[in-house]
Amino acid sequence: MEDEKAKALLVQAIKDRGTIYLEVFRELSDRFDQATAIEVMRAASGAVGRKVGQSLSHLAPDDFEGMAAIWACALDCKLAYAADLRRLDDTGFEVKMMACPLKQSWVEAGCSEDEICTLLHCASAYDEAALEAAGFDFDLELWAPGKEGCCRTVVREKG
Repeated sequence: MEDEKAKALLVQAIKDRGTIYLEVFRELSDRFDQATAIEVMRAASGAVGRKVGQSLSHLAPDDFEGMAAIWACALDCKLAYAADLRRLDDTGFEVKMMACPLKQSWVEAGCSEDEICTLLHCASAYDEAALEAAGFDFDLELWAPGKEGCCRTVVREKG
């Protein structure tokens, strides 16, 4: 019962963050234009991601088990994002988020698939900056219409 309550609170907190992303994006788009809104949103997301990534830099260049434990297997990732760790070995790891409260909040708000893809692009600057600042190379595949789950990340040693 406690786990379900904790999960519901966590998912709602992330959905609330998604609502903030959406409202700020729409406000910026209305006041300026969509390109500016994307630029500002990505800059802000990236700034937060860089701070987080710096705290993970002790794991570079090749502590993939430690990085996966924090990035993909932490309790919040398992509960809120249904993280599916598909590979973990001495060359890196791959994780697919099978759920995304951010995306779910945008669906519930009636966003189009195009708007959801744009918002994911804005939010993904966090992941990109965090992984870069942590000292890893990566591939990040964002959700697109017709794909299962949400985003997929492959992390490897900087080369």
